[in-house]
Amino acid sequence: MASGQAPGAKIILYGVSPSGDKKRLFQGVNEQTGPGGSPNGAQATVKANELPIMPVSPIRLPGGYKIIPIVVLTTADGLDASDCVFNLPILRNGSLEYLSTSDLGIDTDMPVGTVANREIQLGSGYTVPENDQIQVGGGTFFMSVENDTAWSCLDPEVNLTSFLFLEVKNLTSFIK
Repeated sequence: MASGQAPGAKIILYGVSPSGDKKRLFQGVNEQTGPGGSPNGAQATVKANELPIMPVSPIRLPGGYKIIPIVVLTTADGLDASDCVFNLPILRNGSLEYLSTSDLGIDTDMPVGTVANREIQLGSGYTVPENDQIQVGGGTFFMSVENDTAWSCLDPEVNLTSFLFLEVKNLTSFIK
């Protein structure tokens, strides 16, 4: 779906223990972590020399811990999960690998009016397998959170019932 980069949104990665203790692994601003955004789910910046580099976090996550992606929006907005792109470098037992959007479980849209200035978990996260140890960082990266401009451009005064009626009407004529 048509999307635009959520302006000024903070992207935070936490390491969370099985008991729920959180350690901040990384924090950045959307326009810097995902230069150019990812309209329609396509990463805008693909040249390695144009991508930011994520330093290696000194925090090592043992098996059972989770890497949880968080967003803090600057304005109440909706998010289009299908257009978000995450390519997160990790060192697994010292070897560089990448976690993707789907590896992090980011697959649920957030409705228009999602609260601003509050940490919102983006997905189910990635669980570190037993006998592995992971550090976040160590390579180029891209993380972009996209709002759903198809919804976001609606005038807040528009009656949602009218909008839904039009959608049902369009669907009914399509079925005929």
